[in-house]
Amino acid sequence: MIPEPKTNSSPLVWVIAVPSPLHRVFEYLPPSDNKITPSAGARAKVPFAGRDVIGIFLEARESELPTSTVLKRVETLLDSNLPLLRPDQLQLLQWLSDYYLIPQGEALQLGLATSERKGRPSWTEGQDHIALTQGADSIDTIPARASKQKAAAQFIGNRTVSIASLKHQGFSTAVISALVKSGLAEKKTAKQSSPCPQSTVTLTEAQQQICSTLKAQMAGFKPHLLEGVTGSGKTEVYIECIKEVISKGRQALVIIPEIGLTPQTKKRFEEALGCEVPLIHSGLTEAERGRTWAMARSGLAPVVLGTRSSVFCSFKALGLIVVDEEHDPSFRQQDHPRYSARDVAVKRAQICDCPIIMGSATPSLETIANCDQGKYQHHTLMQRPQGSELPEIALIDTRGLALTGGLSDEAIGQIRCTVERNEQALLFINRRGFAHSLQCEDCGWVADCEHCDSSMAVHRTPPHLSCHYCHTKISTPSYCHQCNSGRLTSRGIGTEQLEVLMHRHFENAPVFRIDSDSIKNMETLTKALQSIANAQSAVLLGTQMLSKGHDFPRVTCVVVVDADSLLYSPDFRAEERLLQLLVQVAGRAGRSNLKGKVLIQTRSPDHPMMQQLVDRSYSEQARTLLARREALRLPPRGAMGLIRSDSRRERDAIDFLNSLREKLPKPDDLRLIGPMPTLMTRRADMYRYQIIVQGQTRKAVHSLLQTARDIGSTQKLGRKVSWFVEIDPTETL
Repeated sequence: MIPEPKTNSSPLVWVIAVPSPLHRVFEYLPPSDNKITPSAGARAKVPFAGRDVIGIFLEARESELPTSTVLKRVETLLDSNLPLLRPDQLQLLQWLSDYYLIPQGEALQLGLATSERKGRPSWTEGQDHIALTQGADSIDTIPARASKQKAAAQFIGNRTVSIASLKHQGFSTAVISALVKSGLAEKKTAKQSSPCPQSTVTLTEAQQQICSTLKAQMAGFKPHLLEGVTGSGKTEVYIECIKEVISKGRQALVIIPEIGLTPQTKKRFEEALGCEVPLIHSGLTEAERGRTWAMARSGLAPVVLGTRSSVFCSFKALGLIVVDEEHDPSFRQQDHPRYSARDVAVKRAQICDCPIIMGSATPSLETIANCDQGKYQHHTLMQRPQGSELPEIALIDTRGLALTGGLSDEAIGQIRCTVERNEQALLFINRRGFAHSLQCEDCGWVADCEHCDSSMAVHRTPPHLSCHYCHTKISTPSYCHQCNSGRLTSRGIGTEQLEVLMHRHFENAPVFRIDSDSIKNMETLTKALQSIANAQSAVLLGTQMLSKGHDFPRVTCVVVVDADSLLYSPDFRAEERLLQLLVQVAGRAGRSNLKGKVLIQTRSPDHPMMQQLVDRSYSEQARTLLARREALRLPPRGAMGLIRSDSRRERDAIDFLNSLREKLPKPDDLRLIGPMPTLMTRRADMYRYQIIVQGQTRKAVHSLLQTARDIGSTQKLGRKVSWFVEIDPTETL
């Protein structure tokens, strides 16, 4: 066996960031046939831990290792011409690694499409479209027995359509190939045309004023908050600013919080801009994501629309970032790698020296604080266009009431009046399933999850019990596991139970349930939304999937079934989230010229927040909450970090954090709380404990978390537990 050459046998080594949990980079010898030094950001295939991985080249330098160290050699340089990671991406992802304490090798992978992370070449535009050679006139020449070919030809007509869209309509590869082989159709490369707006909207005076201000600041980095009541026309402002950016030959990135919002948003932007708006979200295939990534990188896509991960997409000339519903918790990645897409978007705009617009009817307290400090420019749209008014809000005190399926007689009566007027009612409850739990009436036994500190929810379609945390499912028991009694009762209300009730009360009106149980993919969601749009009178019910950004013009009645679920939560962000949720749900009502009404059922009608919902604006209430945070020195008036440990052995999780805390410095300006159990201590057979780090400055908190990461990496006990550190956590329970 020929030994590997040592570092001193080559004047320079290549520094490669390898995707691994280790917070370091690695030195490799250049490929044996190498004649060039690549640019930073190029991909390279390297051996690592007994397998080949795709790493990112950072620099060539003299080795910093001892001369006796044996180095491995880079196997292949994959990007010999231009690196797939552009300089602005590289800078952003290295900042992401430093700030969020993510290993650099893992952070840099986020800037590549999924297929590119596997070493495959970037997508290139090919003959992925098809057109009829003689146009629609040739359809009649197709034999009747070739019914599928004829149907495909009718779908194509006089257009040039993508092969992907044909397959999406159910036409197989064999049918498409038969059309081409017969000469009736030919494959083509899609022509990239200049954007040509297809629809125009008459802006209100307030919208025009904001657009003029924003367009004047389309050069250079400047963060903007566009605060507008629900239905006030924030999207029209986004579109006008995007048109301005495209006219200057630059690109725009639009980030939205939920995958469920992409169909309607994509359609709206394409109609207004007259160009394809490719998507980035988890529901796409690897090939579709790769296509969008490459189109943005080459400049073929003037606009890209996506969810959280789209913030890392490569662009040729990024000129504007839009973050819609910037307050939404979905922008926070809750598992590894942990980051806030909204905050990363602000940093990216700064690096790319372009403006960023963050829009919301219920801005986060962090964003409001940045406006108050002059860091963000604040714009407001406080009226809906076309003369429509904000809905009337009323509280229903449910204390002592006999509820039917969780609904008061007043709520049922209001829904009935709405349906009789050929309008639509929306019922919001943030709990899916039929009921919250199953309980024995004789001994009080509750069907709990064997793997979590949680009861199992009752489902009826099909009948089973499900844990909504670890997703364990079991058959619904017919007797009590403690006293063998057969008197088992469902407790609490879920979307399934409300659906049964609505069908019983409104036999002639369609009922649409929108939750993660009924909506399994984008296709079913799109069909459901289209059915809602086509219906006159209807009852809509569901979870938060219904509350975010959807436009239902015929919804005039909104009922919040149980508004108290977050009101008394120990989480210091609970009131802010409840306020945002209620305002957003209420905003689904009366978005057209039809007058809207919102009924909020609560057992706490005297609570200040409930009272203020009726007669105070969101902005006023948010500043009250902000003042309270300042008094308690909580974010955004303070800084917070988290050290969490999960283990199958409870003692190991505790001992690791105790050992880590003993070795940590104890600065006077920081407060360490814990180790303590999380609100749900056991989840999926893992015991969860944490230390909360609280301080006045983010710099001090970040420094201690960095020290904790470095110390924890050397602890033997750290190998027995799953642990992480997190800056700016949104979940502290």
